[in-house]
Amino acid sequence: MVIIGMAMTSIAAGCSSEEKGPGPTSSGSSGQASSGLSLAFASKCSRCHGTTATGQGIYPGLPGRQSASSYAAVVRSGRKEMPSFDATQISDADLAADFDWMTTKR
Repeated sequence: MVIIGMAMTSIAAGCSSEEKGPGPTSSGSSGQASSGLSLAFASKCSRCHGTTATGQGIYPGLPGRQSASSYAAVVRSGRKEMPSFDATQISDADLAADFDWMTTKR
């Protein structure tokens, strides 16, 4: 019984430490989520636009028919219910990489 209890404690400790591992960052730092989009997109945009930016509900797929510059302008200024995001929240590099991924790799 003691061995089983120790094994269960080890398993539980391993699971809880994995669950507390690093998630998407809240800053605009570069990195990729499992979808191929930036961690900034995963933490700030995917809730409305979906994890692969194909849209969901009333929120459109991205980038739509926008050019890279108009996509970046909308992210920076916001639109309707969408808040604005400055470069400290989503970096210019992440915006460019996300646009590239959405238009060439998805």
